[in-house]
Amino acid sequence: MRIDRSHVVQALHAGGRREEARRAEEVLDAEVDTVRDADLLRELGIDPDSRAQGGGLGLR
Repeated sequence: MRIDRSHVVQALHAGGRREEARRAEEVLDAEVDTVRDADLLRELGIDPDSRAQGGGLGLR
């Protein structure tokens, strides 16, 4: 599934994870592929599988 990087950054900010949000802006492409980037999303504290289950981005 593909999502806009801004959704990842916004979810991290909403969860109070400012440092991870800053890093996401630096390392993620403008369009994030949740399968290709799954390991990186997990490092940032995002559960890449939550989106596939019909929900929003879930923090880990």
